[in-house]
Amino acid sequence: MPEDPAEEPHDRLTPLLATLVRVASAIGSIVAGGAAQLAAVQRHEFRRVAAVFALSFAAAIFACSAAGFAAYSVLSALGEEHRVLGSALIAGCFALLAGICALLARGRRGAA
Repeated sequence: MPEDPAEEPHDRLTPLLATLVRVASAIGSIVAGGAAQLAAVQRHEFRRVAAVFALSFAAAIFACSAAGFAAYSVLSALGEEHRVLGSALIAGCFALLAGICALLARGRRGAA
């Protein structure tokens, strides 16, 4: 015979609440671990994007410098009498490079 019927539900509720607290704690630690891992991945991706941007900027500067020196060398090699021909040759090369870049960008967009 139970000593006091009012204490019986309390005795059943305590282990249930303790189990719920443990389950909630486990779920919270899993979520916290996943959030920490996601933050670390995002930091790593940001560093990678920043490095790619910096290297792309440096490559663009070097490419522009190389194009300028190439244009100067073509114009100086052809001399004063063929300046129009040299300018047309340089413009044609840049148009060809722009077309190649457009084709590469179009092909990349189809792959993604």
